[in-house]
Amino acid sequence: MTDRSQASQARDHLERIDVGGDAELAALRATAVDAVDELIDHIEASSEDPASVEPDTPESWEEREWEDSVESAREKAGIAASKGTLTTKTINGRDYYYLQWRDGDKVRSQYVAPVDPA
Repeated sequence: MTDRSQASQARDHLERIDVGGDAELAALRATAVDAVDELIDHIEASSEDPASVEPDTPESWEEREWEDSVESAREKAGIAASKGTLTTKTINGRDYYYLQWRDGDKVRSQYVAPVDPA
């Protein structure tokens, strides 16, 4: 797993922390998310050109099916092949691949496929 992927997962985990109605905790969480976003920007800036590298085909996938899934996700998101980083998210105990990219100050995501295809 790349540093970028680990930082993205850390940001995702931070964003899911339930702070209830506590404004102080919400502010601390927002500060932590901003710090991780800065870390991600630094990682991206210090890499040669990570966006131009296509993600490797996961072991549980056939190469053509994987390429089709990633291409379809990019088309749905309306982003170029040179944009987006592959991340995993766990939802209800299952892992899923998502493309994530920056759109101004926001981080956008597009579903790609389950980690383990059916």
